[in-house]
Amino acid sequence: MKEIINLIEKFEQFNSSVNALEKVDEDLFFTPINEGKWTPAEIISHITYWDRYILEELMPQMRKGAKLESVAFDVINQPASEYALSGVTKTQLIQEQIEARNHLVEALKEKSEQEFFDTFVLNGEEIDRYSGYPHSLFNYISAFVWHDNHHKEQIETFLNKNQNS
Repeated sequence: MKEIINLIEKFEQFNSSVNALEKVDEDLFFTPINEGKWTPAEIISHITYWDRYILEELMPQMRKGAKLESVAFDVINQPASEYALSGVTKTQLIQEQIEARNHLVEALKEKSEQEFFDTFVLNGEEIDRYSGYPHSLFNYISAFVWHDNHHKEQIETFLNKNQNS
């Protein structure tokens, strides 16, 4: 059970990084991190949309022996990007991400140890091609911790390069 608690804590810690973005200049928050890449705003929105999708669509289906089909990435990523650039404020995007993550964390805290390790088939695969482990809620959230950290590093690198110039 300790490894589940640690996983949930790591997943929840992303909120601290998101909260810190309140200090970032609004213009910089809506500037692409590289040519042809997303802005920090789009990245945060993307994570919010995925948190909501996991909570509302995927998690309720994650049961032992279930056969789940996840949407294509762009089905979530495209609307998330469009929303981030729709005129919404930095503060609103940050608040929405923190709220979405908090809801997902609370739902995770209600799951039993058994529910975290029950295996299921995802997109026709029993084994996650990235981790090499069977699909489970534990493995899925672990992948998203990695995903969060990947985007956090992208944003931090961009901000470090651009805030003091």
